Amino acid sequence: MGRITAIADIFDALTSERPYKEAWSIDAAMELIREEAGEGLDPRLAGLFLGLRSEVEGIKEKFADN
Repeated sequence: MGRITAIADIFDALTSERPYKEAWSIDAAMELIREEAGEGLDPRLAGLFLGLRSEVEGIKEKFADN
């Protein structure tokens, strides 16, 4: 569960605006996850996450802070 949470947390942190940074684009966040697969992230889980892009975008939109 921790490895899954790590990927989701990185994606959320990157694609969310914070007082100290602008939000990254989804493309940029996905590219970072792709680059980190096998380095700091479980490569199998990162690949699965990347393959679920449309679902990930839907979840992000559904739970967006407005």
